[in-house]
Amino acid sequence: MIVNGTGEQGEIRTITLVENEDAELVRQTLAGTTSAYDCLMRKYQRQVYSLVYRMLGNADDACDLTQDTFLRAYSALGSFRQDASFLTWLYKIASNLCIDLMRSRQKKSTLSLDVERSEGREPVADDRLQAPEAAACLADTQNVVQREVMNLPDRYRVVVVMRHLQGLGVDEIANKLDMPSGTVKTHLFRAREMLRERLGPLLEVINDGK
Repeated sequence: MIVNGTGEQGEIRTITLVENEDAELVRQTLAGTTSAYDCLMRKYQRQVYSLVYRMLGNADDACDLTQDTFLRAYSALGSFRQDASFLTWLYKIASNLCIDLMRSRQKKSTLSLDVERSEGREPVADDRLQAPEAAACLADTQNVVQREVMNLPDRYRVVVVMRHLQGLGVDEIANKLDMPSGTVKTHLFRAREMLRERLGPLLEVINDGK
């Protein structure tokens, strides 16, 4: 079953049966039926966890932020537009929480580095520059790529994760993140250029070692 609806800018969009079911569960939750929200959590927990894990690369952090996502969504449930996709809304909350966490850690890391320098201590070398032991780790290309994806700017990392790790199309990403398709394409292009520049030397090392 598909119902036609009109978006904020006058465009025609479709509301699927799944979205109608989710909207009903949201209405029941707002009316005080907490079991309805439990249904939404069971339905989308794995998908939210997958996104968060790919962005953070840590299972414990992913578990914590997945729970935080659903808690944040529950607190803000009254602001959810019931003609929209609930999963899209969850993705946006999860992505924002991930970005906030990464920014917080980056700030703490910068402050820690400043303290080390002020005390005359040498900062720990990047794992990628340690040799010869660390060079062996580069043989696992997938781990190298994952590491470099994690080092991308926040806005690029999100679209790369969704496109290449979750297999979503450009239009799907644009819909989930509520941004123009052209912006998604631009972010993907710039992210790929950055990855190509960063991974080129590492891939040469890997190939030379074969």
